[in-house]
Amino acid sequence: MDADVKSAYSGEIFDLWDTYEKVVVKDFMFHAALGEEVERALRERFEGRAFSLLDLGCGDAHVFAPILRRISPSSYKGIDLSDTALARAAENLKSLPCPVQLAHSDMLSALSDGVSYDVLHSSFVLHHLSTEDKAEFFRRASLALAPGGLLLLVDTMREEDETRDDYLRHYFAWIEKDWTGLSRAEKDAIFDHVSTSDYPEPLSLLERQAHAAGLTRLPGDVPHRWHHLMRFERA
Repeated sequence: MDADVKSAYSGEIFDLWDTYEKVVVKDFMFHAALGEEVERALRERFEGRAFSLLDLGCGDAHVFAPILRRISPSSYKGIDLSDTALARAAENLKSLPCPVQLAHSDMLSALSDGVSYDVLHSSFVLHHLSTEDKAEFFRRASLALAPGGLLLLVDTMREEDETRDDYLRHYFAWIEKDWTGLSRAEKDAIFDHVSTSDYPEPLSLLERQAHAAGLTRLPGDVPHRWHHLMRFERA
């Protein structure tokens, strides 16, 4: 990694704003297609109805904010561990026609505050948790969902026959080949972040964990390479 990039990098992807924004703008991780699916899921369930929303790991809300301007919740709460991301989110969400609350918190703590929500949304965050903490996430999400509520989970997932090492090798090869327009230093920073922070699971394992927590997976998953939207409701 180049010295200038490395000196600015703490292991948190939001420290690398230029790189992060390139990944989103160039749609390397299919944010646009997955966002369309999220919006479709919200409209199918809540078109013309009020709904409260907890955004777990909201990041800068760059992708989600335009969706929420088109189908606005009655209230929005976003949590994240990055103060940089929260500051950006405040700017991106300021035009929402509903109360907006942003808080520095981890996703498990945010699900334990005793408040129920109609929608729980999480995008590219769950894979940072251990396997055991992912199961705990589903248990707490089930308790935090209001009757008729919806869990929308966007994340990277390993293929069923991939070990984590296989996944990293395949994912890095794909980045190297197809993520054009990034410098060597930017790619190396992404490799460092993913190799030290990302622990994706096979889709089947997440489905089993959710089922054990009392959640039912709804049909409609359309994979984009390793990137999925999974939808759940309380059983």
